[in-house]
Amino acid sequence: METITTRGRSVKIPTHVSELTPAQYEYYVFLAYALGAGVIDGDYFRVRWLSFLIGLGKADYTLLKEQHVEELKAQAGAIEGFFVAEGDRVHLDFNTPVNLLPSYGGYQGPGDWLEGVTYGEFVECLTIAENLHQMDEQEVAEGYAHIARRLYHIPDGEKVPDLLAFHAPTLLASVWKAILAGPVEINGKKIDLRIIFRSSGGGKKPDDKTGWTGITFEVATAGLFGNVAEVERTDMWAVLIYLYKCKFEYLNEKRNIPNK
Repeated sequence: METITTRGRSVKIPTHVSELTPAQYEYYVFLAYALGAGVIDGDYFRVRWLSFLIGLGKADYTLLKEQHVEELKAQAGAIEGFFVAEGDRVHLDFNTPVNLLPSYGGYQGPGDWLEGVTYGEFVECLTIAENLHQMDEQEVAEGYAHIARRLYHIPDGEKVPDLLAFHAPTLLASVWKAILAGPVEINGKKIDLRIIFRSSGGGKKPDDKTGWTGITFEVATAGLFGNVAEVERTDMWAVLIYLYKCKFEYLNEKRNIPNK
């Protein structure tokens, strides 16, 4: 958060997507769609976004008195944290494992870091997400909606709100990216879940096309969580931590017995 001074008062505004309220996030997505469609450009996005964050609603701060406009222009750098530069390309940042829409349209979603999502839901949604690059435009839209339907428990007969069809896959991707980026803090401890998804030399990895199914059967065979259906109903983090412990113990044993 950063404090902005405008018209004789101080206003705290978010400086990163993870700090947004649900209402701010909804407007952020609205502006992002307008930007992506070419309805507005990056400069006008910045004007509208800063205007909204300082409490002007959908009004434009450039309509204020000149002295106030100049005052805000001098502080406009506070919102640059919402932009990510990759080479010559600049795009809006949506990468956060924080669920900025815990509920929407009467539907209840997961907590931050997909808290409350079952292992079965996680695997189903991730499998769809990993195959989106092979789909046509219509199939991609259906894939997004399916992920939202699972994460927000939207009944099959009800239409998935457009905002959730965008947000749910984005949240899933952010959490998955964080898992693969480095150690994740769980109950005060840093746990590097990436070791689950590294090959031990031959065999399938959990993140390949058949690996998730195989790993589910292996977990069920171990019996800790029950049969396959019970494993799929188990909290995703409980299963991932179990897989981490198994892989960690295996790697330690392999180091101690090199020829194993």
